[in-house]
Amino acid sequence: MSKKRASISSKASSKWEPAYWRRRLFKNTYTHKHRRFRTRNWCVKIQHSGERRTLSLRSGKVAQAAAEACDLYHQILTEGWDMVTTNRWDNGFYSGVIVTGKKSLLEGAGRSRGTSFWSRQLIHRHYQGQEPGGSRDLAVRIKHDGTGYYLPLGTANPDQAANRASELHQTIVAEGWESACRQFPRELTLAFHWWNNPLAWTYTTIHTRPGSAVTSKLRAPTSGIQVVVAESDNGIRQALAECIAQMDGFAEARLFASAAEALGQMNCQATHLFLAGQHLPDRPGAFWLEKLRAVAPGVMGLIYSVHEDSEELFRTTPGGASSYLFRRTPPNRFLDPLKEAWDHTKLSSTEIASRVWQYFRRTLASANGGFPNELTGLTQREHEVLALLSKGHPHKLIAERLRISTYTVHVHVRNIFEKLRVHNRVEAVVKYFQK
Repeated sequence: MSKKRASISSKASSKWEPAYWRRRLFKNTYTHKHRRFRTRNWCVKIQHSGERRTLSLRSGKVAQAAAEACDLYHQILTEGWDMVTTNRWDNGFYSGVIVTGKKSLLEGAGRSRGTSFWSRQLIHRHYQGQEPGGSRDLAVRIKHDGTGYYLPLGTANPDQAANRASELHQTIVAEGWESACRQFPRELTLAFHWWNNPLAWTYTTIHTRPGSAVTSKLRAPTSGIQVVVAESDNGIRQALAECIAQMDGFAEARLFASAAEALGQMNCQATHLFLAGQHLPDRPGAFWLEKLRAVAPGVMGLIYSVHEDSEELFRTTPGGASSYLFRRTPPNRFLDPLKEAWDHTKLSSTEIASRVWQYFRRTLASANGGFPNELTGLTQREHEVLALLSKGHPHKLIAERLRISTYTVHVHVRNIFEKLRVHNRVEAVVKYFQK
């Protein structure tokens, strides 16, 4: 046998010895309350059948952990990955799966996790759909099958919250998200699209209200602004109705599971605002606003989009607007722009929209004293380039989005730097967000 083949044989056989795995032990880290911690137990990565998984070992001692990793490797070779998911998940050990190739998952193949794991994931959400000084109940983010949500746990007790999180995760894994969303409240961020260019949106955080589906019947009109809600998700629909019910000057909202049904009732009862989700299952909200103009041109339409949290909202904001204004509002005040525009006189939807824009202009002036002087000197195209820079897009992607050359993007960026008196894109984006 040649030296090279002997070396390969020796290297392969070393996986059957604890000494091989001792060199591959490491400790994972996790973040809790904005602090980074290291796990007490050792971890090891094992690759087999095209998958590479990170496994948490029982022992905190190096020698014992290496022997355990060696035993695990032997069992995986003979029994496959099912041995890991069957024997280890039930004991509360977390296995983070990394699949080689194009996909990577940081969740664990659909098995329950112990309360010790969930106790480290508990968080206090800054905006829990409640006014300041409200409950400080704990929440948890659960990700499964490529989808993640923040779930309120209904208690401030860490032990109870960890048990609740474990139960929620088991239900989600067993029944899927669709069933879980019908049973449990979720925390969501809703963005209301008042104006698209320049972009002027309010956004708020709600807790969904799961339960039996309710669709409004025709009833005697009450005083106040009449709102019709078209939303396919019952939990979101009920949460919106609860928020609107707490708003001064608004009547009880009428709820519909489909926009087509809602528009069919427009002529049967007075309506002032048609509130539609952007991602309805049949057609997008923008389509139904066009229908609204034909069916009831005097009714104002408003689209809202649903996001996991405000960070996702900012990441998915469309580029190209000349300027941006996001305003967070409490859940019982997200319709304030319309309330200020409403004076119980006969106004067209165009006039109401104009008054809504004046609301945002006043908000902007009071918050920042108007737009920074440097930003007003940018051209329309420079505003578009800066908006895409703020999303972290490289010059090549900006060129593709705006259908211009990369060289032209470089020129625009250079002019932006000069006009804003900055030296790099970070400083430019900071000034952009100050508006």
